[in-house]
Amino acid sequence: MAIVRTTPRETGNGDNSGDSPAQGISRPVDRTKSVVNQGGRPQARPARIPGQMVRPNSAQQQIAQGGARNFWNDTLVELKRVVWPTKEERAAGTIVTIGMLVFFALFITGLEVAVSHLFQWAHIIPTPTK
Repeated sequence: MAIVRTTPRETGNGDNSGDSPAQGISRPVDRTKSVVNQGGRPQARPARIPGQMVRPNSAQQQIAQGGARNFWNDTLVELKRVVWPTKEERAAGTIVTIGMLVFFALFITGLEVAVSHLFQWAHIIPTPTK
């Protein structure tokens, strides 16, 4: 179980506590960045030049952004931000996982045996001969 810390920039409000008094107050809408056409007239699409690629594919974007070097640098930065579990937390998680595995294995086995006996009692499947 890895936990990633968030920065104030990622949370959007600059406060990680979540107890901001202005939490219920909405910010004013910037009409210049609205995705809805406010003028009432349909907006004209830009003319497309034949042979020109509208959107570069992901490989071209990755080359433009620095490719594999930036990917590995970004990966290492993210891994440094991860809060890794302690030895005790890891042990507790392992015990819980193994316990749940055993519980569900026994539960499903019990269901299978019960349904098998029910079907044999109802003569849906034949009783095994010895």
